[in-house]
Amino acid sequence: MAEQKKPASRKVSSTSKPSSAQKRPLARRASSASKVSTTGKKTKEAQVASASNASDDDEVIATVEDTTSTTETTTHEVSTSTQEPAPKKAPATKAIGMFLQDPSLPKLRGNYKFPLDKDYLIATGSSRFTIRDTNEAGEPVFASPDWSKQEDLSFEHFEQNGLVDNPAFHQVNVFGVLSRTLDLVEEEVGHAIVWKDGGPLIIRPHAFEGMNAYYDPMNPSLNFGYFNSPFRRAPVWTCLSHDIVSHELGHAILDTFRPLYLYSTDIDTSALHESFADILAMFAALQYPSVVEYIYRETGGDMRHPSLITRLAEEFGVGIFGAGVPYLRSALEGAKYAADTPKQPHVRSTIWTAAIYEIMQKLVEAIEPNVSDDTASGFAGFITALVKATHVLKGMLIRALHYTAPTSLSMPMLARLIYEADARVYPTDSKFRDIAKEVFTARNLWNEKIDLKAPNIGNVFKELQGADTRTLMRALVHNAPALRIPENASRFLKPRLITTTRRIDKVKEGKESSIKEITEHYLEYTYEYSQMVSDFLGGMSAFTVYGGGTLVLDENWNAVCLATSPEPILEDPAGAEGGKAAWKRARENFDKIHGSSIQRTLASKDENRSIKDRPVVPGCPFVIQSTSTGGYRLLRRCCNLHEHIKGISVTQNGLADS
Repeated sequence: MAEQKKPASRKVSSTSKPSSAQKRPLARRASSASKVSTTGKKTKEAQVASASNASDDDEVIATVEDTTSTTETTTHEVSTSTQEPAPKKAPATKAIGMFLQDPSLPKLRGNYKFPLDKDYLIATGSSRFTIRDTNEAGEPVFASPDWSKQEDLSFEHFEQNGLVDNPAFHQVNVFGVLSRTLDLVEEEVGHAIVWKDGGPLIIRPHAFEGMNAYYDPMNPSLNFGYFNSPFRRAPVWTCLSHDIVSHELGHAILDTFRPLYLYSTDIDTSALHESFADILAMFAALQYPSVVEYIYRETGGDMRHPSLITRLAEEFGVGIFGAGVPYLRSALEGAKYAADTPKQPHVRSTIWTAAIYEIMQKLVEAIEPNVSDDTASGFAGFITALVKATHVLKGMLIRALHYTAPTSLSMPMLARLIYEADARVYPTDSKFRDIAKEVFTARNLWNEKIDLKAPNIGNVFKELQGADTRTLMRALVHNAPALRIPENASRFLKPRLITTTRRIDKVKEGKESSIKEITEHYLEYTYEYSQMVSDFLGGMSAFTVYGGGTLVLDENWNAVCLATSPEPILEDPAGAEGGKAAWKRARENFDKIHGSSIQRTLASKDENRSIKDRPVVPGCPFVIQSTSTGGYRLLRRCCNLHEHIKGISVTQNGLADS
C-alpha cells in the first residue's frame, strides 16, 4: 500500500511512445514496444485444460446487508496447458494470458478464461477493473487497445508477438491476475466486491519509474512501477509479478471490507493489512496445479522447506538485493509475537504470515500424513492435501474477518476469532482449529484473557431488520453499555446489520458429505472517541480515534460473541466502564509505542503552521489530519514496496524501531 502522499515519478510522454525518462529502463525492448498491437491477430483462441478446483468447505449462498437482495457466487476457470483440441463450439470466454509467478519462471504461465457471458470487455477493462496506461499525473504512457475487438489475448499469442518487453502484454497480464485473484476472494465471501467509488478499480501498469507498487486508498487505484536492476539484464516490471499484483489487490479488498483500518492506532492493524495481502498472494498462487507441482519438486512434499510459495516476489527481490536475497519477504521468517516490537509494519507482518503458513503446513500433514516415496502417488497425495488445507484455511480466515470489529484489529484478537468462528460452524469437529490454536500458542499469539462474551440483546435488533440508519443508531445509544461503548463517545457512524447464510460440508476430511446451512447476523457499529492530549504548543488538543465492535448472532438471534476495539479483557468491569478501561489501556500502549514520534510530528517546523500541514516525520507511522471539531486524528501512512525495502534496510542495521 502507499502513503497518502504519492511517490515521486519521472515525467512520461503523453503519447503512446515512451519518453526519454522511460527509454532508459526500456532500452532492451524498444523495437518490440514500438510494435504494440491494438487489435491483435485474428486467430482462434487457444483451448486449454482447466485447473481443477476442489470444492470449498463452505459456500456462502446469500449475503444480505440492510435487507438488500442476495448476490450469486460465480466460479471461473484458469487454464495451464495447451494439450486439448479446440471444441467445435467456442465457449463464451476469452483467454487472457498471464504469468503464474513472474518472468523469472516463464514456464509457469496460463490463460484466465474471462467469462463473456457474465461480464463484458470494453476498451481495456471490465465491470471490475479498468486499465489506464498513464502515469500518476494522468498522462498517457502506452496505447490501450480495445479488447472487445481484439480476438486473441492469450499467452500463446503474445509469445509470438512480444511478451516480457511488450506493454500490451503487461496490460493483459495484470488484468488476468487481478481477475482470477478476485474470483478467489468472491468465491469465499459469496458476493461481489464493490470498490470504494462504486466503479471498476483503476489499474496503472506503468505508473512511474521506481522500485515500488502501491494501492492508493484515497483515489482507489493500483499503481505499478518499473526499474532497471544492476542484478538483472532486463528491466523489472512489477505488473508482471503475480505475487505483487495479488498483494496490492489484497490491500484494496481489505480496505473495501474494513476502510476504517486506515485510521487505527493499534500497532497490529497495519501489519495485518500487509499480512493479509501476502497471504492472498500465497493463496492465489496455490490455485494453479503447475505451481503446486513446482512446490512439490522443491520440497519433496515437506512444506517445512523453503519453496516458491514461501518466497514473495522473487524477481523483485533479486532485482533489489541480488541473488543473496531471492525474494522480498519469506513466510518462514516470522518471529514470535510481542506487543510492542517490531514496529515497522512490513517486518511485523511476518509474525502473522509465518503463523498462517505453519498452520497450513500442519494441516497438510494432518490431512495426508503418509506421503509415498513414489513420485506419482506422492504428488497425488500432496496436491490433494494441499488443496484441501488451502480451502480449509481460507474458510477459517474469511469467516473470522466477518467477526472482527470494523475499526481496529490485533493479532491475538484475530487468533481468537478464527477459533470462535470455526467452532460456530463445526461445533463437534475441533481438529483443524486445535491445530491453529497450537500454532498460535507456540508463537505467543493466543490470549485467553480477551473477553468475547456477548450481551443477550439479539431480540432488539431482530425487530430492526430493514430499519433506517437513525433507528439503528437510537438502538445503539440505548444499548451502549451492553456493547461496551464508553459514555463520552462523541458520535456514531452509520451502523450495519448484515445477514449471511453459508452452506457447510459437515465432514471436513472429505470421507463423506453432509451439507447443512449456517445463518449468522452481524451488527457492525462505529463511534468516535475523543481524548485530550498535550499538543506541541504546550496546551491540550482533542485527539479523535475510532472505536467499535461486531456483535455476532446466530440464526435465532442469540448472541454468539462480541468483538470490540479496543479489545477488553476479562478483568475489566462490565458495560461502559469496561469500554472505558479498554480505552485507558489502549491509550497507555499507544503512548508507549508511538508517543515520542507523534510529539515530534506535532512539534515539527514552526508553530504557526496548522496541524494538517505538518510534514511526515521519519519513524512516525501516521499523517496528521485535522477534524471539523478543531482537533485532529491520525491517518495511517499506507505501506508500499518502497516502505518495505526501507523496513528491511533499517532492520538489517538494527534501526527498525527508531
